[in-house]
Amino acid sequence: MGLKTKLSCAAGAVAAMCATVNVHAQSSVTLYGVIDNTVEAVRTTGSNKVGGNVPMAVKDSSNSSLWGLRGNEDLGNGLSAIFQIEYGFNADTGSGPSGRDQFVGLRSDKLGTVQMGLMTTPMRGLGGKLNFIPGSTSIANNIGIMTTLNGTQTNLNARLANTIEYTTPDILGGLSAQVVYSPGEGSVGPTNSSVGGTAGKPINGMYAWGAGTQYANGPIYAAYAYETRRGQALLGAGAGLSGAASAGMGVAAAGYSNDYEHRVAVRYEAKWLSVGSTNFSVGWDRLGSKGIFGTGASTGSGETYRDAFSVSVMQKVGAQDFIFSYSVARPLKCSGAAQFGQCSDAQREHTGAQQMVFAYHYWLSQRTMLQAYVSRIHNGSFATYDYDVNPVVTAVASRTPGGSPIGVGLGIRHSF
Repeated sequence: MGLKTKLSCAAGAVAAMCATVNVHAQSSVTLYGVIDNTVEAVRTTGSNKVGGNVPMAVKDSSNSSLWGLRGNEDLGNGLSAIFQIEYGFNADTGSGPSGRDQFVGLRSDKLGTVQMGLMTTPMRGLGGKLNFIPGSTSIANNIGIMTTLNGTQTNLNARLANTIEYTTPDILGGLSAQVVYSPGEGSVGPTNSSVGGTAGKPINGMYAWGAGTQYANGPIYAAYAYETRRGQALLGAGAGLSGAASAGMGVAAAGYSNDYEHRVAVRYEAKWLSVGSTNFSVGWDRLGSKGIFGTGASTGSGETYRDAFSVSVMQKVGAQDFIFSYSVARPLKCSGAAQFGQCSDAQREHTGAQQMVFAYHYWLSQRTMLQAYVSRIHNGSFATYDYDVNPVVTAVASRTPGGSPIGVGLGIRHSF
């Protein structure tokens, strides 16, 4: 056998061996992303303080612009290795990147999926089901009403760091569930992804946890999520829910709070023969905090919470989407030492808010969308709700009670 023949045989043997290995280890990696630029004009009216209104400002906003890599490797027998690396960036200024979902895990057809990293929890994922705005970060979304405590973030709608998540396989034709857990890694200070023990007494090994379940089958989607994070100290007096002539009702600077949230969302799509399809969404959210509160800290612990509701309708006609959304946040409910500031008898009944949104989408293709919208939040006389990612006034302590944001937007969104 000559040298050329021997080399040919060797090359063939290597190729055959590689082909055999690839049968059990097929892998793929996908690059994806979104670029969004929207021009928005916003202002506030109706403040109960002289000079408290904010004049109109025009800005260019980048709503959920991102890029990422996701991939999987087939390990055989219904088992796959999965990963995702995702970063956000600001298409309007070029700044970034900022970390988004990043994890590695294993997926089994029979046993479910385990992931570890920085992840969207069931609670955060369910927030996107409450409206029909892609990305759910422009002023047209209802997240500011549905996920804040009178405008103050508790971060329960944020991604959770140091997370281990388990998702069951699909059972009963569309039913599945998740459990998430985040250890505090021995930290004794408040962090956005930790939970402490007794309010005001942080312990080594703080943690956060949550759970969710959903049913998705054909035109019906229904889900419930719960999450709790403790020891956050995010609702500081004077820096949190500060009202007129009020020292605030947030957790005192030296205190900690046990924060929690329940959320329900239901969606349904009705298809019509000639008009197109109509999509409905309804949601309920209860967000609360237990801890050592504001000026009442010396009297012990307390609790405050609020309920919020939303309904959204989207009518699709060809390449067009016509969207209407209405959300309402009920006044704060307070007990114990929390009954001060905006939780006082004189103020808390006026801490509710309503939001109405009209939005229009025109799809130039499956990946490119033109959008226009108008969004109005009407605050009660002691309410401080604002838009979520692009608020008119960023710092809650700088908002004037009763100041009601209104804005319009026009932009383009492209996915790749």
